[in-house]
Amino acid sequence: MKQFSQRMVSGVLWLTSIFVLVQSSCHSNSEGANRYELKGKAVFGEKRIPFGRILLQPDTEQGNQGPAGVADIREGTFQTRKNKGHVGGPHLVTIIATDGTRPSSPDVDNSLFPPFVMSVDLPKENATHDFLVPDKAGLKGVP
Repeated sequence: MKQFSQRMVSGVLWLTSIFVLVQSSCHSNSEGANRYELKGKAVFGEKRIPFGRILLQPDTEQGNQGPAGVADIREGTFQTRKNKGHVGGPHLVTIIATDGTRPSSPDVDNSLFPPFVMSVDLPKENATHDFLVPDKAGLKGVP
């Protein structure tokens, strides 16, 4: 049962990542775009995010194009995967986070907050950036 729950949580994270990557590649004219590494801290309120994923999607509404990037969060830090970094410029960043535990059943949601989206302008070079998710992001009904 625990393995099923962990697989379900992992599956949701992977499906979300694949969706974003497919969406961004559909809007991209630049398959060979330069990609840059991004690393930093991921914090919710004042605590490190134990486990999660950061999706970096070029903001097409602001004229940015290219493939999406992805980074895994482990114990409050992240680094983009090799050859899966960002393209620089305006990005929509989606942060998905869990408490890092295995849910006791498929009905248990160990998310710290709903997927949190923010807009960030990233440099066209390798960089460090800390993502701070406010406490109120975990409250239902609060934008």
